Amino acid sequence: MKSHLLLAASLVAAPVFAADSAPTPTVMTVTGEAGASMQCHVFPKNGDEYVRFIDSGRTSMSAPMLRKLDCEYKGSPHGPSTITINSPTLACPFKDASADACAITLRKGAVGSFEAKEKRN
Repeated sequence: MKSHLLLAASLVAAPVFAADSAPTPTVMTVTGEAGASMQCHVFPKNGDEYVRFIDSGRTSMSAPMLRKLDCEYKGSPHGPSTITINSPTLACPFKDASADACAITLRKGAVGSFEAKEKRN
């Protein structure tokens, strides 16, 4: 009985180790009229640069711990599209974005590019 009480007491007093949680990823989506497309060079904090495509077949991308995104976009030929970025590591690259949402609405057929860089502390 004494050994059961000691075991129970040691379990209660033992530290709880939580599993390491994965870092919050950067998520970028394109919504609106079909036909918008984007090509992004993705620069992770640790690792090599790679390229991601967003189009009608894939309307979003997600990647952890980024230091930079270089993207070229083409808006839909059918109407407006919106690019939205949610990132814990990148500053919003869109000049007219509101403080609570990093997004830009593209006019029909708009063409352009942006660079999202790491946030400064």
